Amino acid sequence: MIIPPQTISGLTNTEQTLYRRLLRRLLEKRARNLIRTKYYDGRNELKDIGYSLPPIAKDIDIVVGWPEKAVEALANRVVLDGVTTQDGSELSRQVSDLMDANGLLQTAQSAHTDALVHSCSFLAALQGDTSIGEPEAIIQEFTADVATGVWDKRLHGLAAALLLDVSDDGKLLQGMYLMDTEHTVGIVQSGPVWQVYSRTDHAGQRLPCELLAYKPDAKRPFGRSRISRTVMSLTDSAVRTFLRSEMQAELYSVPPRYFIGVSEDMFTDEDGGRIPNWKIMLDQVLAIPSDVDGEQPTVGQFPQYSFEPHSAQLRQTATMFASATSLPPDAMGVLTDNPSSAEAIDKAQKELCLTAEQCQSWFGPAWQRIIARAQNLAGPDGTAQAISCQWRNPATPSRAAAADAAVKLVQAGILPADSDVTYDMLDLSDRQRRTLRGEQQRARTQERIDQLKATMLHGPEVDDESQRPASKPGPHAGAPTAA
Repeated sequence: MIIPPQTISGLTNTEQTLYRRLLRRLLEKRARNLIRTKYYDGRNELKDIGYSLPPIAKDIDIVVGWPEKAVEALANRVVLDGVTTQDGSELSRQVSDLMDANGLLQTAQSAHTDALVHSCSFLAALQGDTSIGEPEAIIQEFTADVATGVWDKRLHGLAAALLLDVSDDGKLLQGMYLMDTEHTVGIVQSGPVWQVYSRTDHAGQRLPCELLAYKPDAKRPFGRSRISRTVMSLTDSAVRTFLRSEMQAELYSVPPRYFIGVSEDMFTDEDGGRIPNWKIMLDQVLAIPSDVDGEQPTVGQFPQYSFEPHSAQLRQTATMFASATSLPPDAMGVLTDNPSSAEAIDKAQKELCLTAEQCQSWFGPAWQRIIARAQNLAGPDGTAQAISCQWRNPATPSRAAAADAAVKLVQAGILPADSDVTYDMLDLSDRQRRTLRGEQQRARTQERIDQLKATMLHGPEVDDESQRPASKPGPHAGAPTAA
């Protein structure tokens, strides 16, 4: 686990106080964030309630991937497909290069998933070092276990932030960024000392750091995790249920037996050692000699144990989990005699789609602001192109259904064929939109060229009789005609 230093050389007293305050908050929240990461990765530990499992069960690893399912089911419906301009103009080359250089669509998917796991994630616009091959502006994501901040209700944004730049394996601290309302301070390690190496002024502007929060409100502006306490509790219950069923399958799959008229020495091996109970239980044939007094031992068996109690409990737990996460019960991988009805599945999907649409409204403004800030870093201030986020339809309709709805609206004259709204209904990607606009522009240019050629060859065509020049009267105009 990475432990940042307590003191940084080169910080002012105010900055040092802010740094320690943010560091305390980061370390306080890190433990809970790591627990949620374990549940998402399927590495959560067994929560034994003390009497239901034998000691040997603690060495058995049972993985239940329900928390990952809860996160991925929603993250797959919150997909950033690209950006469009707010005024309907063509997207500038600067924005396209910025998105390509930062792999923005892939970064967005990762940031959304991390926000659902930890309740929030952070986006920062940083100046790149072009001398080592970096783009002029870098949009970097920081997860909640390596970043924290201070929320300002009046600004509706971050008033301060601490971002730890760690290696890809999460074991090495490579640098830090401390941001307040005046500066962005870059911190690196020089030998045993951590010190300031850069200081960028951004007074009068928002922090170059934005918050992606899931379900934020006034009490919890940093949001709530999709892996809630309910999700973790139900997952623990499912793990115990799976483990009990595994133990029964291994040890109690054969009917239990009982013996009457036997002595303890009948259950010893040739060396005089006691035969283990599990071996006696699993032996298919038991040969027991008669007693010395001639009494014949009696062997009987009880009915075989049933798995139905475990299956019933697992179905109940899966139903409760599906209800808590707006997932169809069938999505939990638990088979039932009565599958979920179409109405139940449709209801769960509608709830998930509504949540995905809310995520778009929570995440969209942050993406727009951070892209605008990155544009200012890559070019002169004030030249940033106003953009809007283009989201994939969370209902994920089929291409045929989306095309049919778009065609009907275009035929009715409600939408123009080349409108961005029409493209949104068809779920066209940003690259497909640019291709279509380029082809339309070439078609209009060719049509204009053809019109100019026709005008030069044949002269202007006049269709209206009222626009034709009147013929000049002859020398006897107006004279009476001879009979």
